[in-house]
Parts: sequence; C-alpha cells; structure tokens
Amino acid sequence: MAHPILVVEDDPVMVAFLEEYLSDSFATSVVDNAKDAILMLQKGEEVSLVILDLFMPEMDGFEFLEALRLESRFNRLPILVLSGSENSEDRVRALEAGADDFVVKPFNPLELTARVRNLIRRSAG
Repeated sequence: MAHPILVVEDDPVMVAFLEEYLSDSFATSVVDNAKDAILMLQKGEEVSLVILDLFMPEMDGFEFLEALRLESRFNRLPILVLSGSENSEDRVRALEAGADDFVVKPFNPLELTARVRNLIRRSAG
C-alpha cells in the first residue's frame, strides 16, 4: 500500500510537479492552505508525512508547524518543508518549530523522494 502524503502548497504549478513525481510511489492529497490541512489532520485523515510550503496566505508554514506540534498526537508525524527560501534563518526557524527536514526549491525530484522515504521509514520504526 502506498503511504499517504499530504501536500500543503498554494502554487498549482508546484502541486502538479509534486503529484507527477510522487504519485508513482505515494498516495498524495493536496490542500492549498495550512488551516484546511490542520482540520484534515484533526479529523483523522490518515497521513504518513506532510510536505509543507512556508509562505502561504492566512496561515503560513511556521504557524502550521507550531499549531500542529502543540498536539501530542502529531509529534511523530514527519513534516518536510519545501520552500523557495534560501534564507538560513527560515530554515532554522522551521526546524526549531518542528520540521523534520527542509528542502529548497528548485530541488532534485530523486533527492526529494529519497528524503520522503527516509522520513517515513524513521517514523514507522
């Protein structure tokens, strides 16, 4: 069975790109904002990993990380931040807020897939 991945991304081009590269190995679902992502998870949506953009309207990725990590049932849920920010402060802030990994756009799809598999494997162990 393919591991379910939740993609939280508001750029339709990036969503299409991610779905193209991840759909062979993972079951992807997509939401275009962090508030809907939190609601889905709180309602019990089965997810093995979240791929999260940092900069979105209403609630950004940092706020999502902080809100999600406040709930103990999500402490082991791997979150990979995928961002266009090359700013070291953003990477540190995301990791300190609870991200498990950080990949800068543009990225190598094979590297992203390997990172996703590693995070899922570690969380299952």
